[in-house]
Amino acid sequence: MDGDYLFYFTSDKDADKNNEGNSLAKEWTEDPLFKQLHASKNNKVFQVDEVIWNTAGGIVAANLMLDDIEKYFLK
Repeated sequence: MDGDYLFYFTSDKDADKNNEGNSLAKEWTEDPLFKQLHASKNNKVFQVDEVIWNTAGGIVAANLMLDDIEKYFLK
């Protein structure tokens, strides 16, 4: 699948202490295959907050996620 938008997060808490999560994300997003994705070609790839998008739950987190989606889709 080749979506119009791509949202991702890093969640390796131990790696983040050494900034490894971000370096892995950078390596991934700089890969030639990644750059062929429609979202990548059109600058529609967004790193989102892992807590809101993955580990939190409930109505507050859902509303924060919707706020993020609205922000990115209206860019």
